[in-house]
Amino acid sequence: MKKNPEQNKKNLRAEIRTECRNNASVEFTPGKNEMAYHFRIKDFSSNGFGILVREDSNVLKYIKAGDILMMKYHPEEASVNPVLHKTQIIHISAPEPGKYKGHMLVGLLILDENSSE
Repeated sequence: MKKNPEQNKKNLRAEIRTECRNNASVEFTPGKNEMAYHFRIKDFSSNGFGILVREDSNVLKYIKAGDILMMKYHPEEASVNPVLHKTQIIHISAPEPGKYKGHMLVGLLILDENSSE
């Protein structure tokens, strides 16, 4: 009897996962752009989180890996005020084949613990 190939795969995401700090979305204005961009936060990897951006979005013209921006994190609860955090763009990369077609993954890292508006 043949084994199911899925049984032979090891779990590559077995590490303890970092949650995206109870935030539902993030808002930022890149560079000298006047337009603010607002994205839902996704938990992509065992060590971080990020946003999913359409590959034809103009925001990709204004950001690159290594950029540090002040980003406004909006909690899931609408009654709670958003919080500003200094955030670094860790990577901008294509997703695994078959996942998030037509999008790019933008990994984020919060550099400070407490910022105020």
